[in-house]
Amino acid sequence: MLTGQSLVREQVKALMKALGRNKTIRLALVLVWMSFMFYLSSQPYWKQTLKPLLREHISEQQLKKAAPAGSFQYGKSVVSVKRLGTYGYVEFFIRKTAHVVEYGILALLAGYWLGSFRSMNGYKRTSIMLAVCVLFAVTDEYHQKFTYQRTSMAEDVILDTCGALLGTAMYYFFLKILQKTRKTAPNHPKTS
Repeated sequence: MLTGQSLVREQVKALMKALGRNKTIRLALVLVWMSFMFYLSSQPYWKQTLKPLLREHISEQQLKKAAPAGSFQYGKSVVSVKRLGTYGYVEFFIRKTAHVVEYGILALLAGYWLGSFRSMNGYKRTSIMLAVCVLFAVTDEYHQKFTYQRTSMAEDVILDTCGALLGTAMYYFFLKILQKTRKTAPNHPKTS
């Protein structure tokens, strides 16, 4: 006989199993994430600046110790503490890291969606995962050409692609772990 707690546990397991196999829900997760990314890239710079937050929580002296001095070319601009200020310099790295993270998550979600197609082989799945991410990166950068205070840069597409590659690698890493744990657990179906 099932107790109240084990009944709830069984219901949650059944719901998660149903959701996990549903292609539409998996695709919806990808589209919701893309919509969120599009929303973020539609905002002008002044709505997204991190400088006030950084100033509020970290002194400039602390940042100067952590931020390496130097300069480099990114696109058509020189990135340096001298040109951007300490807070602007740190913000640059945070914003570029966000590119990698956003597209890594997009690749993971795309892999999760494509994993619901049981007959799709790994090569095809990987190709589609990366194509979805790169095409979205290109269109997103193009869209930023028309957004106030935003720039469209090929370098950002390269960063986005690196994030997608990292997300794809993480997808297959997690998939292998899941497959190993399911092989050792009794009564579990194959993993996608």
